[in-house]
Amino acid sequence: MTINIKPKTIFTGDNLPIMRGINSESIDLIYLDPPFNSKTNYAAPIGSKAAGAEFKDTWTLSDVDNAWLDLIETKYPALNRVIHAAMTNSDKSYLIYMAVRLLEMERILKDTGSIYLHCDPTMSHYLKLAMDAVFGKENFLADITWKRYAAHSLSKSAVDTISDHLLYYAKDNTRVMANRVTSQLDTEKLNKKFPYVETETGRRFQHVALEQNSNRSSAGEVSKIGDKTVTSDIGWRWNQTTFD
Repeated sequence: MTINIKPKTIFTGDNLPIMRGINSESIDLIYLDPPFNSKTNYAAPIGSKAAGAEFKDTWTLSDVDNAWLDLIETKYPALNRVIHAAMTNSDKSYLIYMAVRLLEMERILKDTGSIYLHCDPTMSHYLKLAMDAVFGKENFLADITWKRYAAHSLSKSAVDTISDHLLYYAKDNTRVMANRVTSQLDTEKLNKKFPYVETETGRRFQHVALEQNSNRSSAGEVSKIGDKTVTSDIGWRWNQTTFD
């Protein structure tokens, strides 16, 4: 169906009523960065353009519209089971909030479309099950790890969390668009990175160390490189097949 909103339109406020006004099967791609159920309240810094704005990422059953719950209980039993598997009322409330929006996203997404949901480990396991129920387990394509921070150890009592998740689903995994994104190589950068030219073929190459101490399992192995037979004391970067 043809999309009924202008390209590059920015909406503010709750996305649920906005999505309900969008034509079915008219959106190619959805990326959402929803609340994480962090159980934290946020406020824009004083002096910033958004000063005074607040957001509550804590959830109770009073946040749930009874119409949402009725819709899920009567028409989406698999999704309802996921919600009732949640351990706390806070988690259930959050999942109901997310579920009604995921249902609208599934409706407006084209059959060739895809969706990426950004979340963290707080609710990623529940959201994965919710998306399985809405989009179909067979349409799950990947759980992409987004490393947000370098490794650090600020906590003495727990393992630090340094990554988030992007749950990637297709509307229909047999029809999803997966166009490769390419860019033209910069000749100057290419020549700098590969400064040497093989006379016989004209192919460019670079000199790199043939040994790599992180591959200790190959230490002591003998490799034939060109017309020489060499033993590595620390480990080879590549195996013999690659050298050949």
